[in-house]
Amino acid sequence: MSETVQFFKRGGNEAIKINKPTGTDFHLTARGSDWLWTVFCVNLFAAIVLIFLMFKKPVDDRFLYYTVIAPLLFMTIAYFTMASNLGWTPVKAKYNHNRVSTQTTHLGIRQIFYSRYCGWFLAMPFPIIQASILGKTPLWQMFFNIVLTEFFVVCMLLAALVHTTYKWGYFSFAVFCSWVVMTSILTTTKNLCVRAGNDVYTVFKIYVSLIFFFWLIYPISFGLSEGGNVLVVDSEMIFYGILDICFLCFCPLAFLPLANYVGVEKLGYNFHHEDHESAGAKSPASPKSPKSPKSPKSPKTPKSPKSGAASPKLKKSKKSKK
Repeated sequence: MSETVQFFKRGGNEAIKINKPTGTDFHLTARGSDWLWTVFCVNLFAAIVLIFLMFKKPVDDRFLYYTVIAPLLFMTIAYFTMASNLGWTPVKAKYNHNRVSTQTTHLGIRQIFYSRYCGWFLAMPFPIIQASILGKTPLWQMFFNIVLTEFFVVCMLLAALVHTTYKWGYFSFAVFCSWVVMTSILTTTKNLCVRAGNDVYTVFKIYVSLIFFFWLIYPISFGLSEGGNVLVVDSEMIFYGILDICFLCFCPLAFLPLANYVGVEKLGYNFHHEDHESAGAKSPASPKSPKSPKSPKSPKTPKSPKSGAASPKLKKSKKSKK
C-alpha cells in the first residue's frame, strides 16, 4: 500500500523540487506551476484539435488555420518551459512592495521569466496578421505592423531585465509601438475593410475590438508584476496566463468562424485547386516554327499539244480536172 501512495506522490508536480529557484526571494511556487501546466494543456489541446481539423480540409482551404495553429504551438512551448520552472533569470527588484526578511539591508531578488517573452515574440504578431488579412492589407504595411509588434515585445523584455528606473524608458517605447500598430490597423486596414463591404467591416470591428482590448491590458500587468513588484510571481502568472489565453488562444480561434462567415473569396484570397487546374489546362500556345524558305520555282516546261487537237490542214494540191 505504501508503494502505491509513493507512486502517486511521485506522479505529482515536482517541477519546483527538480528545477529549484535558487538565488531568488520572489519566485514561482508549486501552485503557480500547477496553473502554468493548466495553461499549457489548454494551448496544446487547442493546437491538436486545430491540426486535426486542418488536415480534414482541402489543401487550398487551410490558409486561415495556419494563423491559428502557429501562436498556439509557440505558447505551448513557452508555458511548458515556465511550468517546468525554466527559462528565467534573477533580477533585483526596484520597488519594495513585496518584502523579504532582510529588506532593510538589500532589496529582494525577483524571478523574471524571459521564456514568456520568447513565446510572445513568436506568437504575438499573429493576431495582428489576422486583422490585416481581413482588409487584405498590402504586404509592406503588414510587415511594418509585424516589426513594431516585435519591438513591443523586445522593449518589454528589456524593461523587465533592467533594475533601475530606466526600465520605464523601455516600457514607454513598447507602449508607443503598440499605439502605432493600432493606429495603422484602425486607419489603413479599416479603410480597406470599408471598401470591401459592410459584412467585412462588421467582422473587422468585432475582431479588432477584442484584440486591442486585451493588448492594452498587457502594460498594466507588467506595471503590477515585473515593473512595480506589486504582485507576487504566482499572481503574475495568473494575470499573464488569463491574458495569453484570451489574446493568443481565444482571439485566434475566434478569427476562424468570423473569417469563414465572410468567406475567403470575399476577403480577396482565392486558392481553390480547380482554378489552378483550369489555368494549367490552358497551356500557352507553342511558338510557330519559322517557315522554311520557298524553293526557287523550276522553269515551266513548254506545253505539249493537246491530244485530239486538230492538226493543221494541208493545202490540197490542185488536181487537174479530168
